[in-house]
Amino acid sequence: MPRERTGWLVSTICLTVLSLLHCSLPVLGQVHNSNQPTPGQPNPRDNSKNQNGDVKVNIPDRGLPGRREVGGTRGPNTCISSSSEIPTLTLLLPPTNLGLTTAAYPRFFWYTPTNKAHRVKFSLYQVNEQTQQDTLVYDTTFIPNRAAGISSLTLPSNSNVPPLAINQLYQWSVSIICNPQDTSPRSMMTVDGWVQRVAINPNVANKLQQISQRDRILVYAEQGLWFDLLSTVADLRTAQPSDTTLLNTWVSLLTQVNLETIAQQPLLQNYLQLKSVPISPSR
Repeated sequence: MPRERTGWLVSTICLTVLSLLHCSLPVLGQVHNSNQPTPGQPNPRDNSKNQNGDVKVNIPDRGLPGRREVGGTRGPNTCISSSSEIPTLTLLLPPTNLGLTTAAYPRFFWYTPTNKAHRVKFSLYQVNEQTQQDTLVYDTTFIPNRAAGISSLTLPSNSNVPPLAINQLYQWSVSIICNPQDTSPRSMMTVDGWVQRVAINPNVANKLQQISQRDRILVYAEQGLWFDLLSTVADLRTAQPSDTTLLNTWVSLLTQVNLETIAQQPLLQNYLQLKSVPISPSR
């Protein structure tokens, strides 16, 4: 599993010219991360949105292996309708395949096209970075939406599902099951990505408590908290469906992570509201 990129040290030599320049040379090693604040840390940069709702989101550099989208295929996946312009099944994640959150029970988003699928399967695994061993945290299936759109599932906060641990990596996947008689991996279309819960800086936490839900969008974007950001915008869009500024914000966020082909797709229901269908915890 890829490890976090290590930083680099830039040594600035101030010898005889030290007294002349007062060591005013810029620290070049900080330039690369000037727009990439540490998650959960205050960011002094002005990230105000314009009247169109555009918000700049800071995506952490770290990337992990994954498959956030798949195109149309033939064979067992014949229950899916797709086009060459729009991927068949897509997780709403940055190209790095990793999204950050402060939530113990985050909300996950994905896109499915028009389909006749038998079931959709959602899985969440805790992954040990050293041994690469995974442990099942949550696994469920449900009847999918037939119409094309963006669906979501909020991890249920009950005694059977532990909260996400801070700084722990989790891999999540969504699979489309076309054939009810065959639920083996070869007969399913699957996409997968990663989520990591991070600790939030106390100053940022205090700020979030004092501002409106709408203003939190800017804070989440500055801090690179992808899951918190999407969930907040989605909630506001559901509450205010005629607000074009919120729609523009949503489209802008997805466009920034190269998901512009599905940015205009409608938001469908949160599957937490539906009755799950138990399945065996095999991977």
